[in-house]
Amino acid sequence: MHKPRQQHEQHRLVGQVAAWCLPGLIMAPEPQSSSPRPCHSYYTVGYALLPSKVSSVVQPSLVALAAEREVRLVAVDVTRPLAEQGPFDLLVHKMYGRAWRAQLEEFSAVHPSVPVVDAPAAIDRLLDRATMLNAVSGLSASVGVGVPRQVVVNGADPNDLPVLGALRFPLIAKPLAVDGSAESHEMRLVYRRDGLRGLRGLRAPLVLQEFVNHGGVLYKIYVLGDRATCVSRGSLPDVPQNRLLDVDTEPSVPFANISNQPLPDAANGADMPPAGFVDEVARGLRRALGLHLFNFDMIRESEEHGCGRYFIIDINYFPGYAKMPGYESALTDFFLEMLPATPVHAQLGPGSGLDIEARKLDPGPGIGLRKVESDRAQA
Repeated sequence: MHKPRQQHEQHRLVGQVAAWCLPGLIMAPEPQSSSPRPCHSYYTVGYALLPSKVSSVVQPSLVALAAEREVRLVAVDVTRPLAEQGPFDLLVHKMYGRAWRAQLEEFSAVHPSVPVVDAPAAIDRLLDRATMLNAVSGLSASVGVGVPRQVVVNGADPNDLPVLGALRFPLIAKPLAVDGSAESHEMRLVYRRDGLRGLRGLRAPLVLQEFVNHGGVLYKIYVLGDRATCVSRGSLPDVPQNRLLDVDTEPSVPFANISNQPLPDAANGADMPPAGFVDEVARGLRRALGLHLFNFDMIRESEEHGCGRYFIIDINYFPGYAKMPGYESALTDFFLEMLPATPVHAQLGPGSGLDIEARKLDPGPGIGLRKVESDRAQA
């Protein structure tokens, strides 16, 4: 006679337990089932990113989709020891410095079963523009992609370097170190030798790389594990020969004055690189670099200036994936592929010390599902 009320109380208690396991989150309605889903079936992915990087990766749309697939994104508190935080089922990061590396090593020693993406030693190769493109030369010759010629200038006056005789103008001048700072992204396009004097304002040492005319089109290939997505973007316009000889014009100009150009009209109908070719290059780079999360910038030489060859000019670790179409699904898929078969919370069991700590974890700052649902309601 009292069974309906007992069943109602059981369902109410199950809902309360689920709410305790995911504090601060609004639960999506679940289909009715004779066997309620265990409250510990969600995964926790910790992310450690510079503040400037968070908004380009951890957007509300990603948090919402990941939560629908039982993945919760949690910001690492960089003011606390990493090894004392969690538990995490997966840790992704883009931080710099010896102190951070020491924290990662300690974390891995305490939690050896938790995947860390990616290994600092592998990331280091992309923090030096003199070595980041070495992996390209290691690809099979049949792939058909190269790198522009470049040299490193170690603080000396570039005009005094005989090695410049092997390079052809125009040149792109870039700081050697890539550390996430604004200075590491300051670049100049140098049209002729007297323009090298303007490089003293850039942070030395520098890389001087030959500029290849490419029709003003740049291909950004985003790599997430085994997936590669190619997106075309506007780039620097071609440099005509008469511009190199015009002594009445500036001998060098900052990238800020000429970059981020709208995609040229002729480029809107330009062919994308073949998908099979993109996959082959991405697969080869991933194998050579030992990385899961990166993108690379690729251009195709203008046929009127060359033979239509492809060149890779830059490789970046853990880029702003929010610029990639459909990144939410791709990144969530990647998380799930890297996660263990059983969440750490379920392995620990309810009531353990770390399990109680897990219940206190909140998603990234200001990006909980409660905010997402509020935004949707206002839309």
